Formats: sequence, structure tokens, C-alpha cells
Amino acid sequence: MLGRSRVMMELVLSRRWPRGADGIPWTAPGGDPQRGDACVGCIRIGYEPSVTGGSPSPTQNGPEWEPEMSDATISGMKTPEVIIVGAGMAGLACARTLDAVGVGVRLIESTDRVGGRLGSELRGDVWCDLGFQVSMDNYTELERLVPRTQVPRKPFVPGAVVWDGLRRTRVIDPKHSLGAVLPLLASGLVRPRDLIASIRCRRWSSGALSSRFEGATASDVITAAGFSDRFVECFLRPFFGGVFLDETLGVDAGRFLRTLARFASGRAELPDGGMQRLAEAMADPIRSRIEFSRRVVTLTADPGVVCCDGSQYSGRAVVLAGPVDRSLDLLAGEPSDVEWSSTTTFHFRCDTAVLDEPLIVLNGSGAGRLNLVCSPTVVAGGYVADDRHVVVASCRPRRGGAPEADVDGIRSEAGRMLGVDPGRWEFIHEQRIDRALPCRPTNIDPAGLPDRVHLIGDGLDDPSIESAVRSGVACGERIMKSMT
Repeated sequence: MLGRSRVMMELVLSRRWPRGADGIPWTAPGGDPQRGDACVGCIRIGYEPSVTGGSPSPTQNGPEWEPEMSDATISGMKTPEVIIVGAGMAGLACARTLDAVGVGVRLIESTDRVGGRLGSELRGDVWCDLGFQVSMDNYTELERLVPRTQVPRKPFVPGAVVWDGLRRTRVIDPKHSLGAVLPLLASGLVRPRDLIASIRCRRWSSGALSSRFEGATASDVITAAGFSDRFVECFLRPFFGGVFLDETLGVDAGRFLRTLARFASGRAELPDGGMQRLAEAMADPIRSRIEFSRRVVTLTADPGVVCCDGSQYSGRAVVLAGPVDRSLDLLAGEPSDVEWSSTTTFHFRCDTAVLDEPLIVLNGSGAGRLNLVCSPTVVAGGYVADDRHVVVASCRPRRGGAPEADVDGIRSEAGRMLGVDPGRWEFIHEQRIDRALPCRPTNIDPAGLPDRVHLIGDGLDDPSIESAVRSGVACGERIMKSMT
């Protein structure tokens, strides 16, 4: 589709958008331009559409609408040379890279927060991460821009407690704890062949991908390595199925081996106060450059963008850093066909700790609705205002919309996995995440993009915080090079 992007961009730019009395084109996001529908973000900041369409008029209590905001209206903002659409981790990293060398940037974010898919919501006095998310202590680009001296992170124990429906087995990476080998073998869950297969996979992941795995999947690699069926079904499938949000393990073999290498060489961790703190720290140096609650609805040839409230921005380059499908929508002028994996996460609060060490509890039974249970308060501080504890129950993934689940059933299943009575757990929040991860990376030829328009984000690579940050940094460096 992107090979035809130049032709489609001409079609997009030739459309006759409705115009207000000021002559500024305005349209609704993804809707009928003639209706003059405003997006949720504009309504939130005080705009509403006029009855007859065209330019939105200010609400009674909202700010006076201006067709284009001048640089002076945003304190400390430089004259923008680069317009960045989306203030997720990729967009923020790109802006930080450019701002550090004096290139003026403006970020346009459709929501009221930074971080994109990464983040947390405050529900009462409990921080609820947007699904089960972790950082890694070997995310070098993230560490450079958001050092742990600024946002402290606390590690998980590398491994998991596996619940097979009858009992719980502590599976710890032998590389980090040699004393865990004999208990693992004695448990019956891990056999000597699984230890050998694990070493074999690590050797494959640390070197060049063998030609034997070209076009192969994670499942093919696992089979070739020689893991036992029991270990695959009780540990590998739920663990990596949760990482990729794909229980079939049908992801590309290279992606699987790269992810395996990441876990083998580092530890998962959580920041004190929730994952949103990483995004806020990334945004702090450039916060005055961000405009919230504005959705971009089309690109212009300058290059530039038009927002749903009619405001227009142009610069020497435009960076599309939002969700990959929405970026493709802007490029093509029509809905994209990106497929998403979905999940649902439930947050509870309880008086006593449900785990005595920072481990996840995996559902290795092959049944039930949950993928894992975790207590972030056992890992890091700041998730709740008092001394109580938070329990997170993450559902098994699916495609095409987050699964339905009832709170009482999820609470009971999580209690069985942990081996505790959940009767006194207080329900805090249910998060249905319909667009959790793209089902597959989107391969795009940069030569097919319009001139001076860049596309970034982890949806183009292995989805992770580090991939998003690296994508943004690399784009910023390319733009700087083009300006010299």
C-alpha cells in the first residue's frame, strides 16, 4: 500500500475540505467533513462544532477559538522546524534529539497525556499501568534519556512461578541462580533436555540468525531446539504468548530470538510510581513544545498538518509518530488494514501481600481466562498511597477486540493461581485494551513516503519501549543530517 503513497497523497491533498469564514479547512477525524463533527479532544478543551459545519465555535466556558495558534501562545516554544504527530515514546525521543541541538519542534498529541501505549492511569489513589507492562535494565537508549537516577526502577526476579492447575513451581533462570537447577529438575516441569534446549536457543540468539530460520516462526525455533512438550505448554507458551500477545507463537523467528536475548541479558523492572513516570520524565525537557488534545486529520504538501479544529502547522519536516495504523491512514487517506492483538487487565487492592518476592505467576494450565498475575507493589513503590498492596490480573490475549470477563470470576481465578483467598480484594479498575500490540510489524519502504515526511514507532520493528525510543532517536539524527 505504501508503494502507492505518493499517488494517494496527491489524492488526499486535492480533496476540497470544508472551510470556515476564515478560509481554514476543517474536518472531522475519520468522519463526514460536511457534518462538522469535532473530535473528543477538541470538545475536552472547550471546542464544539458549529451547527452548519465549517470552523468550530468556542463553547461558553471554553477558550476563544483561533484558526492557527502562533508560536507566542506557547511559553518558551521555539519556531517549529519539525512537526511531530504523536507524543508517545518514539515522538518524544525524536523531539528530545532535535531539541538538544537547537532544532525547533512542535508535538501534536491527540490525547491529554504523553506516552502513547506506555503509561498509567490514576484510579482513586492507585496507579494502574495500561496493561501489564515492564521496562528492562538493558534498554540503553531509554537509560540515556531517562536515567534511573531520575526515575528509579526496581527489578523482578528473572523467572516466574508457574501454576499448572494443581501446583505452583518456581522457575528461575539458572544463569542468575545456579542453586535453582536441582529444584527445577526435581519439580518435573523442567527436564535435562529443556536446559540443553535453552542453552541452544541462547547460542542462536547471540549470533547471526541461521539461514534455517528464514521465514520460520517462534514455534519452529522452539521445536528445533528440542524443548519438551510440558515445558512448552506450561512455561514457554504462556510466557512468550504474553510478551507477544500471541499464544500461537507465530511471530517471526528473528523477533523471538531477539526478545529471548533481551531477557537473557537483562532483567525486567518497574519504575517507582508506575510506567507513566518514564513517559513524563522523557517529556519534561520539551513539555512546553507539546500541544495536547489535538488530532491531526490530514497532511499538507508544505509539509505540514491540519488538525480537527482547523489549525494548521508546517515546517521543514513532518514526523508521524502515532500508532502505525493511524499514521498509515494519514498517508493513504483511507483506513489501513493493521490488525491488533487485544487484552484486558484487572486491578485489585488488598490488605496483605500475595507474593513474598517480585515474580509473576504464569497460568501454565492451558485453561482459564488469565495469562498472569502480578503484584507491582512487591516490585516497586509508589503504586498506592497507603501501605496496602495492588494485584494485577492480565487476561490471555486475543485478536479483534479485548475479551469479555467478569470481575468476580477473574478475582477467583487469580486467587486460585496465587493460592490465597481473594474474597476481601477491592476491585479498582478494568482496562480493556483493544489496540495493545500490532499483530505483525509493518514493513514500509522509506522511499515511498512523501518528501520530508518520516514514519517512526515500534510498530515498524519489534514492539518495545527501547524500539520506540531508538526509532525516534534515529529519525531525529536523520533529520539533523538533512538540515546540514
